[in-house]
Amino acid sequence: MSRELKVDCPCCKAKLIVDVESGGVLQATAHKTAPPSLESFMKAEPGRSKDLEDKFAESRRQEDSRLEMLNKKFEWAKKNKDKLPEAPKPGIQWD
Repeated sequence: MSRELKVDCPCCKAKLIVDVESGGVLQATAHKTAPPSLESFMKAEPGRSKDLEDKFAESRRQEDSRLEMLNKKFEWAKKNKDKLPEAPKPGIQWD
């Protein structure tokens, strides 16, 4: 008859069931911690919201400049229709 010993791990706080005769771990149950609250997260990361706002503003600026550049290219193409190269012909003829 095997004897079991229930032990709490001092490092990770897991629950261990150890076989006394062999010293092997029969079962290990991980310690579950409650997820941090939103308030504690915001206190731990005070500069995070500012950083995210900066990233969003930069992304917004890039998107606006991209739209502006596309509009400029479109207007140039409308004005200079005759200067544009002819569209390439397809490589395969499907007659």
